[in-house]
Amino acid sequence: MENESTTTTESALDLSGYFGWQSIASEDLIQGFTFLALVLFFLFCGKKILDAFSPFCIDNELTKKDNKAVAVSVAGYLFALGFILFSIISGGSQGSSLLNDIMMTSVWCLIGIFALIAAQKINDRFIFKGFSNRKELVEDQNIGLGAAEAGSYIGTGLILSACLAGDGGSFLQGLISAFLFFVLGQIAFIVFAEAYDKCTHFDFQKSIEADNAAVGVSFGLIMVAFANMLSGAILASESILFFVVWCIFGGILLFGCRFLVDKFILPGSALDKEIHEDKNWGASMITGSVFIIVSLLVNTAFL
Repeated sequence: MENESTTTTESALDLSGYFGWQSIASEDLIQGFTFLALVLFFLFCGKKILDAFSPFCIDNELTKKDNKAVAVSVAGYLFALGFILFSIISGGSQGSSLLNDIMMTSVWCLIGIFALIAAQKINDRFIFKGFSNRKELVEDQNIGLGAAEAGSYIGTGLILSACLAGDGGSFLQGLISAFLFFVLGQIAFIVFAEAYDKCTHFDFQKSIEADNAAVGVSFGLIMVAFANMLSGAILASESILFFVVWCIFGGILLFGCRFLVDKFILPGSALDKEIHEDKNWGASMITGSVFIIVSLLVNTAFL
């Protein structure tokens, strides 16, 4: 018994694992550095392609004009592209060789880039439709619109990354799934934006046009939270019906969460007043962080 106790104690106090060394196979090192280079390359290409489809020169706005609104929007786009790249690479081997993996990763990355650009065009047409987006970003340097666009980019990136997660199915099946849920996600964003406008005591479109950064930040973060819930539904099931039901459930939950934030986390003043009248983007940040935390916990608890 004594020897057994001594052995157990020694085993419990064995710290050699903390100071050991585990080498990485040369093949893994080559693959790791290859994909790292590929990620940096596509972040660069993604920004250049976005510039080509923009009605203004992004480089000129970022460097010569120090346009913070464009910077926030582009940062959201790059975050979204990063989510997509992470999902593609972490999904496992796409082919029988490193060359095939690089080719498939490149194809999916290009699909993701053009999907993000398409999402931006859709949002400009159907969500931010009450004003000229180019004027607000370039002439007015409207950070509120930049933050709202960033949230929309990241939300689209989360949905696409959920579609691309894992390594099951053929390329055609993955493409159909990505296209289907991309379309459904954009429809959900449009409907959610309309519901957001109806549930607040201010005109969402006019507030952003008036350069209210707090409204843009609030909307952008709640869009990220909503998209995170939708991505959870995609990861849990390929059912369109389930996606629609979870979309309705998530929207109701987030609007209910907004009411609770108003009453218990930021008491003393109405949340709409803080965001709309006082332009308190700090309140928007706190509210948005609660939205995202709730979306993460709900996905974990239910899905």
